[in-house]
Amino acid sequence: MLCYYSQFQTKHLTQDRLIDMLLEWLEHSKNKMNGLNYDGRIPFQYEIDHKILNIQIFEQRYLTLYFSTKDNYKNTHFIVEIIYDLIDETIHLRFSKETSNESRYISAVSIPALFKTIMTSPYIEDDVYSFNNQAHRIIDVNQLKEVKTKKPLIYMRTRWIDANRLAREVLGLAHVCYCIQQKEEGCIEIIDGQESHFYQLNKKIAYHYQIREINELLRNMTIQQYKNVMPSYDSLYQKWLYHQQNSAIKNSQEYQQEFQEEIMRRRQEINELKEFYHMLLEDIEEQKQKNDQLSQIHNHHGTTLLAIDDMEKVITYRQKLLQYIQHKANELEATHEIYRRLDILHAILEKNGGKL
Repeated sequence: MLCYYSQFQTKHLTQDRLIDMLLEWLEHSKNKMNGLNYDGRIPFQYEIDHKILNIQIFEQRYLTLYFSTKDNYKNTHFIVEIIYDLIDETIHLRFSKETSNESRYISAVSIPALFKTIMTSPYIEDDVYSFNNQAHRIIDVNQLKEVKTKKPLIYMRTRWIDANRLAREVLGLAHVCYCIQQKEEGCIEIIDGQESHFYQLNKKIAYHYQIREINELLRNMTIQQYKNVMPSYDSLYQKWLYHQQNSAIKNSQEYQQEFQEEIMRRRQEINELKEFYHMLLEDIEEQKQKNDQLSQIHNHHGTTLLAIDDMEKVITYRQKLLQYIQHKANELEATHEIYRRLDILHAILEKNGGKL
């Protein structure tokens, strides 16, 4: 449950200074985290003894300081959030509590001292009236109707409640103003822009209870006013997570498409290689058959005189060559002369089946 929210315009506030204020608060409060050693890294996370610290920047804009603790005797989960808009230089302060069946009853929840340190620091711009633990003294109540403030004004129409104590309780939610000439009317006036609301006090109820009621009233007014625009760690984290998931899905789809295209390219290359492989097999088979035919000729006729890779041509050339040899042999026999070359021609003819 959100217990407190407020926002402020800053001046000259750096993210390092804001983180330093957070670390100083942790170090010197009951929320001290043993072993915490922040090294300046962002994002940063540390967890110990049911306490969690997260320092993160979302959207390159929102510096988010998140601290939660369950380490308390009340068994209640307290959450402190500081969200600093680095562009608009606006700081958002959120304080929440989550209870369970084991939680002890909490009558009132004070805001963390860290919030008070930030609001009263020189890094917060004044809003007509400065933000401090003191009520503001005015001369004329009518001037309150004329000033334009970002925070509501509480005008004390009573002295029964200590104005300074009320100012401390509603710090960051409203400015408390009083006038020493004011007559006792037994009420306070809450001025928010052009609207005024009167809160009647009951003197039969202890004043500190009524201060608590006024505080709750202002807290609820502020939360209702900003509920649709106030940032939170959860909303920023969920938005970041959604963006990461969408990016992952988009990248996955792109990778899948590239993978499918690569598969198609590889399949095409494989098909081309298969075609080339079959062409080589056919060529090898053709050359093998020709080689077998030539080998048969060589084995049958001995050493060949001519190397020809076509079987039909071999047969044709052989017949013509033998016809020519027979013709020359006939011419030599007609001369009735015995020559060595005639013997050679006869040997060739006998080797190839005798006379044609």
